[in-house]
Amino acid sequence: MSFLWEKSATWRWLVRRTRESKPFFFSFAMACGVVPAVIGYGIMQLTSSRNEQLEAQLRKTARPESL
Repeated sequence: MSFLWEKSATWRWLVRRTRESKPFFFSFAMACGVVPAVIGYGIMQLTSSRNEQLEAQLRKTARPESL
């Protein structure tokens, strides 16, 4: 962390702002949590298939303990 503090003006600005302003801190914390969650949810929705035929085939070939 000291490397970031010494080399990055942006990091120093961010740390200073989060120390000085509670609203900025909570906004930044929410952005760090919500933005990745929304992106992850979107990716899961795009990549999950609701193909009934595929689901039936997977259920037919599944091991008994996984059902």
